[in-house]
Amino acid sequence: MDKLYDYIQDLHTTLDYLPVEAIREVVNILHDARLREKQIFVMGNGGSATTASHFVCDLGKNTRVDHWPYFRMIGLTDNIAAITAYANDEGYENVFSQQLVGLMRAGDIVIAISASGNSKNVLKAVDIANDCGAYTIGLTGFDGGKLAKLVKKNVHVPSNRIEQVEDIHLMIEHMIVTALRDSTQPITIRDNIDLMLAKDLTLVSKNAEAAEASETSKLMIERIRLALEQLYTAKRETLTSPEMYDLLTHVLQGLVDSASAVSGSLLVLDNNGSVKDGVLAYGGDIEARSAQQLGELLNKGLAGWVVRHNKPALVPSTRDDPRWLTRSWEETDNSSRSAISLPLIDGTQMIGVLTLVRPRQNQFTREDLAQLTTLAILLSLRDYAG
Repeated sequence: MDKLYDYIQDLHTTLDYLPVEAIREVVNILHDARLREKQIFVMGNGGSATTASHFVCDLGKNTRVDHWPYFRMIGLTDNIAAITAYANDEGYENVFSQQLVGLMRAGDIVIAISASGNSKNVLKAVDIANDCGAYTIGLTGFDGGKLAKLVKKNVHVPSNRIEQVEDIHLMIEHMIVTALRDSTQPITIRDNIDLMLAKDLTLVSKNAEAAEASETSKLMIERIRLALEQLYTAKRETLTSPEMYDLLTHVLQGLVDSASAVSGSLLVLDNNGSVKDGVLAYGGDIEARSAQQLGELLNKGLAGWVVRHNKPALVPSTRDDPRWLTRSWEETDNSSRSAISLPLIDGTQMIGVLTLVRPRQNQFTREDLAQLTTLAILLSLRDYAG
């Protein structure tokens, strides 16, 4: 019985020294990957292979929330045919790397689980992932091995007992999944917005220029929130057409100005998902368009893609993205722009689509997408978030 007690005590001691901040950073990296719809690959050998499969299951299934993108999970340990084929024909050290070569893209996430940190097939896959521009994460034990130095972010379990390293790797997986699931709940979203509005102000206080930029960002987010809130709180079903046009004009103008955009559109949908009302902004003017013109945006443009997929979109270059519908005033303009488009949800129903466009030199970023998506979701849950 003493051996059992010793095992528990050792586990307690190791848990006290877990790198919580490193785990928190992994949570943030995966949350960003979710919003950007990047693929996440997980691998490991032996007991770590089962942890990898468990991770794929939990992160793919247990984090699903309405109006949030699903995680795009791929387990490199789960295709027995592929593993045995590569092992037989090209050597066991290639069973993960050769699967990655055909699937991975720059910006994807690769998670490598290895207690020793020295598994050759894991190291080779991580090496290739780094070369391809993926973000690599390691879960290690013992002294971290070669993997700890090879990955961009390492979560190290300070133990030399392989059973306990594997125990804690599974616990870390559950911690990450729980944090990611909870981050999409209404109360947590409200907390995130409060943090977002105060973001970096204390950290950059030593740098006046950076502090001023952060204060400007805070003000922009607050102005966007106020503009959107007018749309959400209006009794749209009771408004006359002139009143609706005035409301949409005021809201879109506020959004364009607040986001430093040069153009945009705001479409309001009926219960069937068709365009009910809408306005477009271009060249400093807000214009109403016919139902046919607005419907074309929904059927052929970026707004329609957002509605069909029920998720936001970031377009770095409007000239290069097939989802972008080029309008007549753009046909003679050779410059490329950057766009962001968000579904506007009221409770569980999509009530509209907001699209904003900036010049390429001031293009929207992934951070803009994350902030505006979180903001829109918070407003959609305002009755539940308090």
